[in-house]
Amino acid sequence: MTDIYSKCKSLQASWHFTKRIANSFLVQLTGKTVLITGCDTGFGNLLARRLDQLGLRVFAGCLTEAGVAELRQSCSERLQPIRMDVTSSDSVQDAFRVVREAVGSKGLHGLVNNAGISGVFGGTAEWATLEDYQAVLNVNLLGMIDVTKTFLPLLKKSRGRVVNVASAAGRMANPLGMPYTVSKYGVEAFSDCLRRAMRCFGVKVYIIEPGLFRTDMTNHDVILRRLDQTWQRQTPETKTEYGEEFLQAAKDDIIFGARFSQVPVAIVDAMEHALSATHPRSRYVVGWDARFITVPTSWLPTDLGDLIFRLVAPIHKPACCKGQQ
Repeated sequence: MTDIYSKCKSLQASWHFTKRIANSFLVQLTGKTVLITGCDTGFGNLLARRLDQLGLRVFAGCLTEAGVAELRQSCSERLQPIRMDVTSSDSVQDAFRVVREAVGSKGLHGLVNNAGISGVFGGTAEWATLEDYQAVLNVNLLGMIDVTKTFLPLLKKSRGRVVNVASAAGRMANPLGMPYTVSKYGVEAFSDCLRRAMRCFGVKVYIIEPGLFRTDMTNHDVILRRLDQTWQRQTPETKTEYGEEFLQAAKDDIIFGARFSQVPVAIVDAMEHALSATHPRSRYVVGWDARFITVPTSWLPTDLGDLIFRLVAPIHKPACCKGQQ
């Protein structure tokens, strides 16, 4: 397993070298404006700092006042953090008015739809409620659609770029994170539709598909705590059907998977490339797990893909199914 991991890391390093060569062909970024959602932490926060250092004018959407204050204190005056809740159309409209007034007739060079949450993870199909699905969809998909539709007039003015953060989970379904997976399949579909529809307007759409990366959203302590809360609200019948061993196995999988989470700089590199390269890629599959396991498995016939998934990420059997084939 260690040898395979080392080879994957080596191949990923080679890809980064190729990407750096491609990065030498850039559009002129001076005076360009970019809006990024979800900048309190994670990919969005790192990208906002990166673009600020490159001299772009950045509007960094933050859910919390603490996120706004942190970026305002640590970045240049070019970066303007703004309160932005992507699940609130009123908040999105407020942000639109601020950006529209600032860019005027120049329009918006880039929109990075990065805001996202993981939701319930580590359980199984029956554990997530409709409210769990709604909470994740409101941020990851419906919020993205609302932001994109709202800012499209500014993107059309400059023949700008939309960068949507999907996931490798949007290419291969994972029953242990169903609300998140469903939302990211939706992001993939929306992005593909948007790319084809906006071609005549000169607006380009690029998709980022990360594997497992180390951010606040993937913090295993938070995921484990959320899993315990999900388990506690199950009925006595469901708890008996699945059993404590199933719950513990799910926790062990989360802890084990966290060991392979990657540093997020590669995602920020891909976002920067999508915003700045003369010839960006339509899709950026980032991370050794996404590039060499998840996405290739998604290309296989369904039954074969299911078999590979069971070998790579075996689904534990509930207590009531022990002994069955």
